[in-house]
Amino acid sequence: MDKQKLTQQRWYDHKTPIGGDEIVNLSTRTHIERLQKLFPVRKVKLSLNCGCGRGGQEDIFGPSIGIDISFENIRSIIRKGRQGVVADMEFLPFKDHTFDLVYGFGILHHLAVIQKGVSEASRVLKNGGYIGFAGENNGWCPFVYMMSIVYRNWRVEKGSYRIRERNLKRIFKESGIGSFKISKQGMTIYGMGKTLYQLTSIGEKVLSRFRLINAFSGYCYFAGRKQ
Repeated sequence: MDKQKLTQQRWYDHKTPIGGDEIVNLSTRTHIERLQKLFPVRKVKLSLNCGCGRGGQEDIFGPSIGIDISFENIRSIIRKGRQGVVADMEFLPFKDHTFDLVYGFGILHHLAVIQKGVSEASRVLKNGGYIGFAGENNGWCPFVYMMSIVYRNWRVEKGSYRIRERNLKRIFKESGIGSFKISKQGMTIYGMGKTLYQLTSIGEKVLSRFRLINAFSGYCYFAGRKQ
């Protein structure tokens, strides 16, 4: 495992959410619901949840297996009776054509090589299956870089600059994924407590009315289908 991955693993194994799980769960639900709108299906036979964290979005598309680089995160979801495997998205421990849908929540910008992660996701996806990622940090949003300083986790988040539409379209196409869709929206800060969440949520409702500003929103969501 490379140095960047070890840094991420240690950070998430010892990370304590500020303000408890309530807002984190709200964040997860919000991001995945936005991603769902890009898919023509709602439920599938088996999905793979990449970067599942400590739960909250598992099984949202039906029966699911979660993977995460953090041992603590996987222990957490297993204690909840869910299926989880400690694994790196760039080296998925599954056979080809296993899943009907592969999705992730805020994971691509953590990868050492995004192309490798998406290629692996495509490999384990059935032909005609769907793939999508939610809540990625939009590389055009100045908040991305400010929040990395506030969180004191720049080493974990420094891949955010790669999350841009042109990059993602190329990566998806090279991995055999077509029908690419992308949506940029959202500026609410979820992980820094209830007060900041409420204030930025109000700001998001106001600023989201302006289409030009949405291009610089803090999050983006993208989906496609394996050809």
